[in-house]
Amino acid sequence: MFSIDLVRLVRSIFVFVILFSFVFSCKKKADDTEEDLVTILGLGLYARSCVGQNTFPTNGSVGALTRLQIQPSLTSSAITSYNQPHHVYHPQSGVSRKNILSVFYPGTGSTPCEIGAILQQGASRGYHIIGLSYPNGEAVNSLCNLGAARSDAGCFENLRREVITGADVSPYVSVDVANSIEGRLLSLIQYLVQTRPGEGWDQFLTGNVVNWSLVYVGGHSQGSGHAAFHGKIRTLGRVSIYSGVSDYSLQFATLPSWMGTTQNTPAASYYGLIHENDTVANFSGDTNQVTDAWSSQFSMTGTLTNTSVGSPFGNSHRLVTSACNGMGTAALHSCPMVNGFQSIWNYISYP
Repeated sequence: MFSIDLVRLVRSIFVFVILFSFVFSCKKKADDTEEDLVTILGLGLYARSCVGQNTFPTNGSVGALTRLQIQPSLTSSAITSYNQPHHVYHPQSGVSRKNILSVFYPGTGSTPCEIGAILQQGASRGYHIIGLSYPNGEAVNSLCNLGAARSDAGCFENLRREVITGADVSPYVSVDVANSIEGRLLSLIQYLVQTRPGEGWDQFLTGNVVNWSLVYVGGHSQGSGHAAFHGKIRTLGRVSIYSGVSDYSLQFATLPSWMGTTQNTPAASYYGLIHENDTVANFSGDTNQVTDAWSSQFSMTGTLTNTSVGSPFGNSHRLVTSACNGMGTAALHSCPMVNGFQSIWNYISYP
């Protein structure tokens, strides 16, 4: 049985983890079970494990895979912040190569370390895999719903555009081309071409430009919004959305206009998964905010389908899960990223 002091300690760890990972302060209810507290403590230990890996990145085997941890500053001298290592996986030996690059964007305050399971699954399926480290220290909904940004109808679009491309269009972030998602990805691929010859990274470049048609992009939470926006401005092979897109203006009580704009990546290439009780992503308080936006803003097809029906999930592009029910707010939000979803990740991200 937990003592009162230990419960208080674990709750303090929980609040720290949530502030660091999602920029939300989510306190546990008084009637939370001891099992929940054990789970939260485990999350805290896992976070510390990732802090160690981020501080002392090493390359090596993960089962049948080879994982590279590459600090962004090694790929470009212009990168001076957000230097937690990219995680890179070559397709698993003995598996037929897809000749597709799958790039994944972690959520607010998170790093590629914390989404290792989904990255490894992609490599085991024959994909070239990159978990990208990028400027993600503050939540988009926090930035665009505070201060002067509250009244700026273009905040969400311009903020995401600057983080992704480095265009100087937002007063709420400061990200140049070299430090942007696209700049970091280009520098990393160029670095891999030079340092890992013969592994096929060169096929993802045409001159000094990323060959976007051979790139699948996915993301969790804030990263899912970047992935969805990326599909608006580039013609990608696929867009995978996990626990998002959560953009919502409290000032105007509406979704930002960028979500409904014409997208270069076809709607048929967009797929999404969210927990049915995710109150972090459903920022407006409407429990259907995200899943309704999938169809109304991104034209994602299919009936909203629970993953419990099994593959091929009614051939729907809009999936929800009931796994993790009974756990806390943060656990529900991060649930689609944990082990046990491999067959669902195959459907959404790694066909």
